[in-house]
Amino acid sequence: MPEKNLSLPCATAQPAPRRLHTPDAVVIIVIILAAAALSSTGLPVADVLQLLACAGLVAILLIGLGTAAPVKAIRAALRVAAGPAV
Repeated sequence: MPEKNLSLPCATAQPAPRRLHTPDAVVIIVIILAAAALSSTGLPVADVLQLLACAGLVAILLIGLGTAAPVKAIRAALRVAAGPAV
């Protein structure tokens, strides 16, 4: 009777996840603080979220145009921003 090899194959090491760099962390903190400041001044939370979503869309479009992203990706971002068709 042949012997069965029950050893597991060697796994390759997975790369470490990318750490958040300081400028990225600063931008995230500033966005959170700006949203908190806007909502604490009496602006409704829905309006704050809408403002942040629009700012994010503008950033995506500007970065996409700056890096010559494919037109399909820019159209997909616009479709997501437009929301469901009425």
